[in-house]
Amino acid sequence: MSSIPKAVESRGRFLERIEGGAAETTVDERLVALTAPMSAAAEQYRMLLHRLRHLRALRGEAIQGGAVIAVTSAVRGEGVSLTAANLALTAARARDARVALVDCDLRRGGLATLFNMGGRAGLADVLTGKTEVGEALGRYHEGHLAVISAGRASGAESASLLAGVRFSQTLSLLRSLFDEIYLDVPPALATADAQVVAYKADGIVMVARAGTTPREQVAQAVRSLQGAPVWGLVLNGVDPARVPAPMPVVKGQLTSGK
Repeated sequence: MSSIPKAVESRGRFLERIEGGAAETTVDERLVALTAPMSAAAEQYRMLLHRLRHLRALRGEAIQGGAVIAVTSAVRGEGVSLTAANLALTAARARDARVALVDCDLRRGGLATLFNMGGRAGLADVLTGKTEVGEALGRYHEGHLAVISAGRASGAESASLLAGVRFSQTLSLLRSLFDEIYLDVPPALATADAQVVAYKADGIVMVARAGTTPREQVAQAVRSLQGAPVWGLVLNGVDPARVPAPMPVVKGQLTSGK
């Protein structure tokens, strides 16, 4: 996976909200699937998406309803939220699937900030019975995407909430409403939350940061999810110079990229 651009202060208007809040909202510039769709980084997300869809196709009828893909890492700081968000946006912008993105990091959720969703109710509020799933969904015109932020919950109760019957019911409902559901999951070595969610997903994507995350730490995280369907690894923070640029299309023909 190619590197994600560093955080910038400015944000651009890309999504129009259907339900709740202002008519227009802004998103983080690092959501390259929207802010730089022709970049090498965005192309890497498209490649990842199609590989995951191929793995789902190989499972065939083993997956009932929408496919649930959990994105996690060994430790914090690997870029899980950005990876999950860009992957979901890439899937939604293809306009061939109904896509949901859910922040399952009830301790330190980051999707609300990435999508500038404010303090609206989220997954924690659904799991504690304070709101319904439909009220927590932030729906957008762009690419048929729905986002559920983490909401408000104390860290001490997050694992029990995710292990409870309400979370299973919420996933079942989302499977019936969407074709693809992407879960932003806390690190596997930091909390019990990842193990709880992993066994409810159809596939798991591990995220590691190039040149930072020790190989053994990643291996330990995979072992901690033993028995769960780990589909692959995303290497984040790769030097852009080492990632081939997408080949430009000129007059309907592919030409060599430089």
